[in-house]
Amino acid sequence: MKAEVAVFEERFTLQGRRYVRDGRLFLNASGGSLCGRFQGEKLTFLVESDYTEKSRNAYVRLTVDGKTGRHKLPRGIKELSVTLPQGRHDFEIVKLTESTNNSFAVISVETDGVFLPKEEKTGLKLEFIGDSVTTGFGVLAKETYGEYKTKEQDFTKAFPYLTAKALSAAYCVTAAGGWPIYKSKYAPYAIPDYYENVDLLRNEEKWDFSAYTPDVVVVTLGTNDFSYLADLRGEKEEEERREVLSHFLTFVKRLLALYPAAKIVLFYGFFEYAGLGKMTREVVKTLASPRVTCLETPSAASLGDVRAGHPGKKSHVLAAKILTDYLRNL
Repeated sequence: MKAEVAVFEERFTLQGRRYVRDGRLFLNASGGSLCGRFQGEKLTFLVESDYTEKSRNAYVRLTVDGKTGRHKLPRGIKELSVTLPQGRHDFEIVKLTESTNNSFAVISVETDGVFLPKEEKTGLKLEFIGDSVTTGFGVLAKETYGEYKTKEQDFTKAFPYLTAKALSAAYCVTAAGGWPIYKSKYAPYAIPDYYENVDLLRNEEKWDFSAYTPDVVVVTLGTNDFSYLADLRGEKEEEERREVLSHFLTFVKRLLALYPAAKIVLFYGFFEYAGLGKMTREVVKTLASPRVTCLETPSAASLGDVRAGHPGKKSHVLAAKILTDYLRNL
């Protein structure tokens, strides 16, 4: 039995912002996923991808009945297939890399048997907004510092995915490596300027916010801004710091307006920028909203867990535990 694009939403559980174009279901964002169950022996995905440059291929993880495999996608179409004993099987395919570097589209899903009704997620809904930390940049890297390579990126090892799994929660992610709240030396774009797009730079149509209403929004932004500020001195540094704060406040206010019932958690600490923690607390104090709080996690450096200049697996596991416990109490 073949699942066409028109029935994806009806037949499978989808996570993340998505859209359909040219008969393809695009799940480009980090953590974009499709999961379901079937009765049969064989499951086949026909998928398509592209990437911006060498070493930036998309990677996906296909898990069936708890057994998982990581797959590198070429530019173009690829078939992913598994054969199992006859019976009922659960599966999930999730994008491990981020939209700004590569795309991931599902053309079709087929089984020799039948797809079973999808499981409705009725519990907690989370949204994660961030930068490279949120996307799992470098989490698989062996070296302390090194070039960006998507083969070292894995969203399923990053704190958002680990937190959502621990809480059996649905999730949605808007994040891009190097992107700031206001200004970054690593990217000419800022998350607040593109947040309302379906898919940042890849699809600039406006996202329908009624399609997914989170109970909690976790914001992990500001690291790239403070990396930029670190190179400035005197009046210029003070002026730009005020701009970061202004943009930070404006963005959080937007989130409060977009999601009138949601809690906003400003999550920081992965890098040792004391000024970011101070500013985050200032945002909470200035807004004085019971819906806005902040939470700190230990830095990767303090844990001896810097990988490709970013937090490694140990840092993400600890951050997920801290955030999970906090959200349970929240």
